[in-house]
Amino acid sequence: MYTISEFAKKIGISEHTLRYYEKEGLIEPARDEHNYRVFGEEEVEWANFVIKLKNTGISLKEIKKYTQLRNLGDSTITERKNLLLNHRIKILTEYERAKSHLDLLDNKITLYEQMEKKYKK
Repeated sequence: MYTISEFAKKIGISEHTLRYYEKEGLIEPARDEHNYRVFGEEEVEWANFVIKLKNTGISLKEIKKYTQLRNLGDSTITERKNLLLNHRIKILTEYERAKSHLDLLDNKITLYEQMEKKYKK
């Protein structure tokens, strides 16, 4: 079991952020006999998943919805999958836009390299 400071350090976020995630219902610690937060390995695994989701650019609102669905159990598997599929579509759209921008830059760089070779001759 981990204290809040140990847990925050283990998952790589601040205690302040951890408390915020708890307030938003994203992470739910157990409480010890003194009502202190305690976290186990299951919470470590879940918190790491939440952080990875956040790193994909998904909104906290969507993570909160996902968490609520998860807490309802296996009857929400399809809804959770659809939430992730919708986010995947957003990421693919952003990826295609970024790829298009890179292609434009690569083409212009190639043109300039050809012009440099011609100019240096």
